[in-house]
Amino acid sequence: MKNLKKKIKAVGLIWISVFTLSANAQTGFTYKINGKLQNINPMPEKMYMKVLLNGLLKKDADSTLVKNGEYTFTGELNVDEAVVVSISADGKENSTHAYSLYLDKGELNVISNGAIKNITVSGSGATAQLEHDQILKGIEKEKAELQKIVKTEDYKTNQQLQAEVLKRSRALAGKGLFDMYTFVRDNPEKRSTPFTAYALISSGLIGQPGQDTIQQRLPARLKADRLGKEIAHIQVRRDSLAKVAAARRQEEAGKVPIGIKAPDFTQFDVNNKAVSLSSFKGKYVLVDFWASWCMPCRAENPNVVKAYNKYKDKGFTVLGVSLDAQSAKTAWLKAIAADGLTWTQVSDLKGWKNEAAAQYGVSSIPQNFLIDPSGVVVGKNLRGEELNAKLATIFK
Repeated sequence: MKNLKKKIKAVGLIWISVFTLSANAQTGFTYKINGKLQNINPMPEKMYMKVLLNGLLKKDADSTLVKNGEYTFTGELNVDEAVVVSISADGKENSTHAYSLYLDKGELNVISNGAIKNITVSGSGATAQLEHDQILKGIEKEKAELQKIVKTEDYKTNQQLQAEVLKRSRALAGKGLFDMYTFVRDNPEKRSTPFTAYALISSGLIGQPGQDTIQQRLPARLKADRLGKEIAHIQVRRDSLAKVAAARRQEEAGKVPIGIKAPDFTQFDVNNKAVSLSSFKGKYVLVDFWASWCMPCRAENPNVVKAYNKYKDKGFTVLGVSLDAQSAKTAWLKAIAADGLTWTQVSDLKGWKNEAAAQYGVSSIPQNFLIDPSGVVVGKNLRGEELNAKLATIFK
């Protein structure tokens, strides 16, 4: 749930989990990357390659010198399937000077124009990458249309248009996932399918029925390959992790149960003014933990706005607590304005290390606590109609 650009990038490849693959004998294949840098200033001295899954190369990915704007990577893989690597100018796979590439057998001609990440790919080894680019064609088109709208004069003052752009932006992540899933489901024999299937399943962003469908449609040759066997093992690992996470959530959920005095805390609002929860004593206050990057939180905000506007003159208010980090302060402020959150908003800008969230045992968002005028917790995790129903019983 964790800025439109970041979401789209995340959907593009979904390389969230990194696992070490067990050793199995494979024929593998050789590859060659012919890189060319155009209109890049400053020109890097070296380029670095890093595999996104350990154990796939017959030797560790390395660096190579850039000469006259050109560089070359050659080597062998331990698998017969196309896999993803990161090519960068600084050795950091998530930097602005990096791009992700499906590495396939044959030669890949990669041209970066204007920026390292702006690539075009061709050659006998470009099949998997071109397939992946085709999958993302739909969201790239939608992204370009939204960026065009945002630059118009009408967008600056038209709140209805702003709301429509926000709605379409939120839908991009889901569309990207759906397009990747349908491609893998309908094209099990394609070169990019094995690694895309692995990335989708290991990310946990698709449900169990979808995971089962993907695994059932994978060809027999892949099920015997390293990626295929790793896909089969993902669920076992996830079940184990899920049990640990559930136990932790249960423990944290008990930190602030209904019926106890709500722990007081003080954080700073958007104007850097200290605000304490205890300053709201005498009112029903909904302590709402959220963040600008949290899609479910943003989707729930209109419901909270509706409840706030309906009951704000009857003794009800909201105290928003953001789990945004210092680097995302601008995004936090923009989200407040875009979603029309007119109540008090505070944060210590420590992200998931937010001290109030730790006090309240918050390990996932959105999450909220309804506190009565005497400071006692009278409700938790009230969303949608549940929040409206609770408030209706209070303010009869």
